[in-house]
Amino acid sequence: MSVFQGGSAYNMCQSVADGYIILTERTFKSYRPAELTEFMFEADKLLREIRGAQAPPGDQDAAQKRQRKMQRLQQALTIANAVRSRR
Repeated sequence: MSVFQGGSAYNMCQSVADGYIILTERTFKSYRPAELTEFMFEADKLLREIRGAQAPPGDQDAAQKRQRKMQRLQQALTIANAVRSRR
């Protein structure tokens, strides 16, 4: 059974970016180092994908949505990095 919510690390990262999953340090409590590394890799990959997709000029709602997704993923990476460094 996978420890990732949603079945895979990529699906979990997408759910985090969309705001369906809120991460805390306790979320990563049961993760092994390899699983934590996999999550961080997928989160970084998704963050690069979102950065590459620019919102159309003049579409304020799309720009805000993109910024929120990037902020949620960056926060998830920061939390995962803190957990990894404590171990």
